[in-house]
Amino acid sequence: MADAIVTRTIGLDFIYFDIIFLSIWIFFLVRKKYWRSITWGVCGWLIYIFTDYILWYLITQTRTYTGPIDPFIFFLWFCFSPGFVQFSYVFVMFDKRNRRDLIFFTLLFYIGWVFVSMGSQLIPLDDRLIEVSRDMNIANQRLNELIMVLINIGAALVLYFKKKLRLEDILYIFLIGILVEFSLEFSLAISGIRQAQGVWSLELMIINTLLEFNLGIVLMYLLWAPFKIRKYGHYYFQMSYKDMKYIKTDFDAVASICYNKSINGKHMKGYSKLYSLKKFLSDIQYYCKTYRTEDITHELENEITSYWK
Repeated sequence: MADAIVTRTIGLDFIYFDIIFLSIWIFFLVRKKYWRSITWGVCGWLIYIFTDYILWYLITQTRTYTGPIDPFIFFLWFCFSPGFVQFSYVFVMFDKRNRRDLIFFTLLFYIGWVFVSMGSQLIPLDDRLIEVSRDMNIANQRLNELIMVLINIGAALVLYFKKKLRLEDILYIFLIGILVEFSLEFSLAISGIRQAQGVWSLELMIINTLLEFNLGIVLMYLLWAPFKIRKYGHYYFQMSYKDMKYIKTDFDAVASICYNKSINGKHMKGYSKLYSLKKFLSDIQYYCKTYRTEDITHELENEITSYWK
């Protein structure tokens, strides 16, 4: 099979460029107050350490590594880079606050990893080679991945028939999984880093893009949903594609206020630092009209306004 051995060969300076990107990524997560995304990013890092280093490298030995860095130190970085960034990106997309954030973090995600892979090729700071490979034929890994994807599809269909997800929500969730993996595959492909038995493989790229992250994407959504319910007091459908051109602030925050007719002071302080009052009130007005909820009272509007003073 073309994807029997999946290999990455990088220079040591790849890590230097990646640290720059990671710093920029974390900076914007903090600036825009995506605290849950940061928390889930750390969880993703720990999951990758267990899977990539402990399970694949130490136990099954399906992952091999050669390079000038101690294996444990190398895998701390190797797992943090995709684990933290991919998981935090997924939860930014799950939050789906507004179209601007979705576009911004997606562009940063793609441009950042292209910068890392191309920068290390074009600016030779340290060309000592690192090679990390994975044998996909051991323990039926591809078959197991396919089974997991089917389980996720089945879970999505159950949620659809129970009216917890719309069709557009299901398509959006799997699109996130595709975007996550394609970003990695694309950046490694155009830089020549990704190899399959010594050559780049379109088949490998397509298979990885469709399977690798979608084998757990719906399960991740199910883990995320309770935290949404805890924050807003209720489960609300995500922002629809029809809402994207109108919502400028935080769709879930607006939905919560319109349905509950109350506010959380701690949350409002955060919103007042992120968004203008005019846009926030405009989004509330749009939501009440579009989703046919009662308009908020003047007293509640005044209470909201007080947090911007």
